[in-house]
Amino acid sequence: MIRLYTFPDCLPGTPDPSGFVVKLMTIFSLAGIPYTRIPIQNPSQGPKGKIPFIEDNGVVLGDTTHILEYLHRAYGLDLDLHLSALEKAQSHALQRLLEERLYWVIVYSRWMDVANQGFARTVLFKDVPWPIRGLITRMATKTVRQALHHQGLGRHTGDEIYQMGLSDINAVRAVLDDKPFLFGDRPSVADATAFGMLINIAGPDVPSPLRDLVHDTPSLITYLERMHLLYAQQSRETRQQAA
Repeated sequence: MIRLYTFPDCLPGTPDPSGFVVKLMTIFSLAGIPYTRIPIQNPSQGPKGKIPFIEDNGVVLGDTTHILEYLHRAYGLDLDLHLSALEKAQSHALQRLLEERLYWVIVYSRWMDVANQGFARTVLFKDVPWPIRGLITRMATKTVRQALHHQGLGRHTGDEIYQMGLSDINAVRAVLDDKPFLFGDRPSVADATAFGMLINIAGPDVPSPLRDLVHDTPSLITYLERMHLLYAQQSRETRQQAA
């Protein structure tokens, strides 16, 4: 049985505070692959120093790209089988946009936006004992600020950062158009990726221009409802198998 290491379930409105974790849980659910979820606090326990990571038959893997490659080899997973070569290329580009930029805009909104001061302390670290909660929050905030600066996004103003994120969301909206899923009538890996990021924007009560845009776009709200229903139905079946 695959063991999936995730963050604790600490953020109402999303299955996990990490879009990457939600992506993997959605893929497992869509593919009907049983797994056991193991919540942990410390990302450094993973082979890449990040969450999520998996353990399966003695194999420990981090990074969703490497995990998907392993699932393809070990379980024959291919949620993109119905896509054309062009659609696979478009899917690849869209996922890079979501994971390499929109993700960082989400990070900025949670950690750096003054409108959300206290989010990390009161939500992400709410189970940490009070005497050290403030210290851990300050250390984590400093680490996130440095990561944003090194990544490049943190060198821009808040308005500039949000404008980038709004452009990314509008790109997803344009690709989706009036289709059930991003590339037609069947969900693909790109849908799991988009669901993971967008539900982490729209679901939690963390105000931002990103959240406003998603909630003001009926096609995206309907899409998230469709993906969440599909995720929840399949997840129950998968967890029954896992039990």
